[in-house]
Amino acid sequence: MGKDHALSIQEFIYLAKHHLDSILGESGTILYSSCETLKPGKYYFLGLNPGGSEEDTRTIGQSLRDLELGSSTENAYLDQDWSGFRNYCVGGHPLQRNYKYLFGALGEELSSVCASNLIFSRSISEKGAGGKVRAELCWPVHEAILEIVRPAAIITFGRQPFNFIREKLGGTAPEDSPTSHGRWTWRYSILQTGEKLIGLPHLSRYALRNDSDVVENIRKLVG
Repeated sequence: MGKDHALSIQEFIYLAKHHLDSILGESGTILYSSCETLKPGKYYFLGLNPGGSEEDTRTIGQSLRDLELGSSTENAYLDQDWSGFRNYCVGGHPLQRNYKYLFGALGEELSSVCASNLIFSRSISEKGAGGKVRAELCWPVHEAILEIVRPAAIITFGRQPFNFIREKLGGTAPEDSPTSHGRWTWRYSILQTGEKLIGLPHLSRYALRNDSDVVENIRKLVG
């Protein structure tokens, strides 16, 4: 951020391959959105890491090759089947529904939002994601994405992505605001680089789509 020269996709892929060399063979992915979202946009959306089965054989290296070929056209929040044991329809998982509600209410074209995860490696649980060590490994790639997207706001869900990014980019002390879900709160911070950092509760468990006041406050905050 702050550079006059925005990275090209080719430069981004070269940088990502260099920094992620040790994990390119692991199950996971770089983007949850299509390759076409690597361009200037208002928001950057981040969870902790790709979930699902560790038996998923698609690797981080393959996701970079798909970006290079321009064949990475799927949006995980819109197009993937996350039915698991509950037989959700495609796009019907609570997290997918919350994503659609959030960015629809913010006036964004759903397929245009650049979306990823703090950690690119896949795991079944948060405990298996790799914590701060793995987040540090992935961070230079996020810096490159931020150089390209130049968002007005970074929206995270779950505490670890919010806390990690606030520490990395020198955010102000978090301000907590209530939600309608018991004692759960959503948080925001202003980063030294100028972006708003917004932290939501985990969107697999928090029914944001039933909490329209929160989204309206986010819309006003970002402007």
